[in-house]
Amino acid sequence: MIEPSPAPKNERRLIDWLIALFCIALAILLFFFVRQYQTLRRESLISAREMSLMTAIKDHVHPTVNDANVIRSWMTFDYINKLFTLPPNYLKNQLNISNPAYPKLTIGAFNKSIHANASSTLSNVENAVRQYLINTAPTSTTTASST
Repeated sequence: MIEPSPAPKNERRLIDWLIALFCIALAILLFFFVRQYQTLRRESLISAREMSLMTAIKDHVHPTVNDANVIRSWMTFDYINKLFTLPPNYLKNQLNISNPAYPKLTIGAFNKSIHANASSTLSNVENAVRQYLINTAPTSTTTASST
C-alpha cells in the first residue's frame, strides 16, 4: 500500500502559523492605531466638535458663531474664508494683514511674522469670524398683528 505523504500536514501547520502571525500583526496595528488616535484627541487635533462640524460641512450646513472655536493655527485664511463663507479680504482688513502670502497664509505663519502670542492671534481670528457671523446673521422680524 502507498502511504499518503506528510506534506499536506506540514502545509496545514504552515497555514495555521501564518494565520496566527497575521492575527498578531493585526492586533499590534490596532493597538498602535488606538494609541495614536488617543494622542490626537489629547492634543486637541481631533475633537468631537470638529468631527460634527465636518459632518455639517459635508451636509452643506453653514457653520455658526459657536463653530468659530474649531479654527486652528494650521488653517489658511483662504480655508477659513471658505469654511465660514467670509468675504475674501474680510480677515485681511480686520487683522491688518499686510503679508503678500494672504490668503494662502496659515494662522501660525501669520503669528510668527508678527511675533505675537499664538493663543491671542488665534483668539483674534476666532473673534473676527464670530463678529462677522453675528453681523451677517439673518434677523427674524416678527410683526405684531393688532386685533
